[in-house]
Amino acid sequence: MIKLAGLSSALVAIAIASGAAAQLAHAPDGGTIERINSIEIPPLKDAPFSAMVRTEWTRYFEDGANRVIANHRSVARDREGRVFQERRRFVPPDTQGDSLLTEVDIADPTAHTVARCLLMQRICELRAFAGRVPTALPRAGVSPNGRSALTRDDLGTQTIGGVETIGTREVQTLTPVGVDRPVSIVKEFWYSPRLGINIVTTRTDPRSGREVFTVTDIQSSDPDPALFALPKDARIVDIRRPAPR
Repeated sequence: MIKLAGLSSALVAIAIASGAAAQLAHAPDGGTIERINSIEIPPLKDAPFSAMVRTEWTRYFEDGANRVIANHRSVARDREGRVFQERRRFVPPDTQGDSLLTEVDIADPTAHTVARCLLMQRICELRAFAGRVPTALPRAGVSPNGRSALTRDDLGTQTIGGVETIGTREVQTLTPVGVDRPVSIVKEFWYSPRLGINIVTTRTDPRSGREVFTVTDIQSSDPDPALFALPKDARIVDIRRPAPR
């Protein structure tokens, strides 16, 4: 009798589960995450600064509607080349006050580490940091496979926010696989040789919209050392690969 009772309970559980599955219209959807790559801040020594990076992202939809979202975040670099960056949520451009601060990244070229601190989870992931190796710009002209072409124009120089910059415009024409017509991507950069960063970057891409990054409120003094300390209440998770034996 005990075995039969257990078997009956199992059959009832299977029937309930099957009925629940039959009522579902579809499996859960993972959704889409909106993220764009902002300016690059190399770990240069003896070139300290602190600033605000203002981002405005305009998305174009097939029905002709536009969607504009924005944020602003603090960045800094000290004399040792350590880089501090905030990450904030996108909000409508007329939103008052700061958007939600979700993450803080601290790159330390001396310790060869990058700390990615997720503030809501109170976790800092410690990763290995090798730094970006400076590379030459891609050559203008047609690519070897003939599927893209690049033009580059010199825009001269201008002072932006008290910083001398060099201007460049690039137009890249692509013929992606499966697309019935060429796609043109236009980028404009105003670069500061002294700081090693782009003060203004504008990207116009029909696939993602128009992105404008502007570095403002630039201070050339050494930033507060407290910026480069990990949050005291955060749990440190070291996910660096162990050194080979």
